[in-house]
Amino acid sequence: MMDSFTHRGIHLEYEVTGQGSPLVFLHGLGGSIQQIHGVYTLVPGVKLICLNQQGHGNSGADWESFGFDRLGEDVIALLDHLHLNKAAFAGISMGAAVCLNIALRFPERVEKLLLIRNAWTDQPMAEPVQNAYYDLGQALHRGGYEAFLQTEGWRIISGTSPYTRNAFTIPFQEDFNRENWQKYCILPGQAPVASLEGLREISVPTLILTNRNDFCHPFAYGEILSRYIPGSVFREIPDKDSDPAGHKEQINRAVSELMKGPE
Repeated sequence: MMDSFTHRGIHLEYEVTGQGSPLVFLHGLGGSIQQIHGVYTLVPGVKLICLNQQGHGNSGADWESFGFDRLGEDVIALLDHLHLNKAAFAGISMGAAVCLNIALRFPERVEKLLLIRNAWTDQPMAEPVQNAYYDLGQALHRGGYEAFLQTEGWRIISGTSPYTRNAFTIPFQEDFNRENWQKYCILPGQAPVASLEGLREISVPTLILTNRNDFCHPFAYGEILSRYIPGSVFREIPDKDSDPAGHKEQINRAVSELMKGPE
């Protein structure tokens, strides 16, 4: 059941499902708690904690402070609200970047990490990806879908995979993405961590999942993160276009492994 709390004046939705060891699972840019439900099957003995991050779902947003630091602090505030000292963390894309931010700034709150389809390292997104998201945000703000089809951003996206094209068109059908268009213009130009060298300080078990054929989530980003996070496990999984069932199955296997150990 959806619940809510307030952090620094911003209303934030969250949901807790199941009983057991806490797992905070964070959605990607333009997603919501429903994205997590779409890829994750409840694991017995795991308390799943999901948050509609700022500008997503029915959560509010403070655009003056919007960024990875603020998103990470929201998650820590949720742990405090739930009276949890520590949790395992998993995230998809933007969610994975927020997890990295938390692991470096609040290491005492993190037990384990699962990073899925990384879209950032220690740098902003690649310039073509930033441009595509910026044009998406501006078209959501004014002009709509037809206006987006006339932009350089759409020209960039039109040559990518069906999954990526779909990810850039669905927001026009979603009220919360039309209303919170600013996030697409802000976050791609930011970085979740200050440097790759800082990742060497991460000392918790870390599993990194990535796939090929993904414009916004380069395969190389997962490889880079795995080289800097000590003891991390890097794993290639099927992409959503070629094998959506396999993609989901591998994510669920990774969650089970993270929370219960290898089978």
